[in-house]
Amino acid sequence: MSETSEEVKKKIISRYDKEAMEKNNSQWLQKGGTERVPESRASHYFIDRKVNEALSMCKEEASPELKALEIGCSFGHMTALLSKKFKSLTAVDISPESVNIAEKRLKHYGIRNVSFIVDDAETLSHLPDNAFDIAFSFSTIRFCPRPQEAINAIYKKLKPGGIAVIDFPNRYSPWHLFVKKAAGIEKHICDNLFSVSDAESLFQKGGFVVSKSKRFLFISKRLPSRFLAVFKIMEIILERVPFVSRFAGIIMIKGIKK
Repeated sequence: MSETSEEVKKKIISRYDKEAMEKNNSQWLQKGGTERVPESRASHYFIDRKVNEALSMCKEEASPELKALEIGCSFGHMTALLSKKFKSLTAVDISPESVNIAEKRLKHYGIRNVSFIVDDAETLSHLPDNAFDIAFSFSTIRFCPRPQEAINAIYKKLKPGGIAVIDFPNRYSPWHLFVKKAAGIEKHICDNLFSVSDAESLFQKGGFVVSKSKRFLFISKRLPSRFLAVFKIMEIILERVPFVSRFAGIIMIKGIKK
C-alpha cells in the first residue's frame, strides 16, 4: 500500500530536522565566518548560479522594495543571498529545526530583514493571501508529494501581477537519469522529475502566465571542488549548444499571476 502525502511529509520533516539538529551548535554557526551555509566551493557555485539566474529572469521587476517570499529555505542556503536583494524577505520551510538554524545563522551574522515561518509548501496556510510581490523556490517543489498543490498555494499568496520563479530537476538530464544512482547517492524520500512542458503545465494549471523558461547547470553541487574550474568552462560551452542544452540539470520557470 502506497504512503499518503502526509506520511511522506512526516518522513521529510524527520530527515531534515535530524540534519538540522546535528548542526545546531556554536561551531556550525561560526564555521565559514559568514552568513552563508558552510559548504564546498562547488556547492556555493551551484547555489550562486540558481539564485543569479532567478534574479536575472526578473531583473526588470525585482526592485529591492518588493515584498519577497522564499518557499523551502532549508538551512538558509539561498536565503542568505536573497536577503541582500530585498528589504523584506519571508522564508518558510516544513522542517521546524531547519527554520531554527537558518534563523540563528542569519541573525548571528547581523541579518535582520528575514522573517522565518514553519509552513507546508503545499498549503502555505500560515501566510496571508495576496501579500507578496515575488516568490522564489529552489529544490523544493520537486520534493512535494503534490507539486500542483504547491504551485496553487504560491499563486494564492502573490498579489495580482506577482511573479514566481521556481526551479525543477530536468527529467532528461543524465545526472537525474542515471549518474546519481551510479554514484551511489541515496534516493530522496520523494523526488519528482520534470520536462519543460511538465513544469510549464504546473504553472498554467495554477493560473500563472508562463513568461520565461530556461535550462541550465551541468555541474552538480557534489562535484569535487578541484574540478570546478574545468567544469565551469565545459558548462559555458554546453549551455550554449541548442541540442545539448536540453540535457542540463535544472529547469527554471518564471510565471506571472494573472
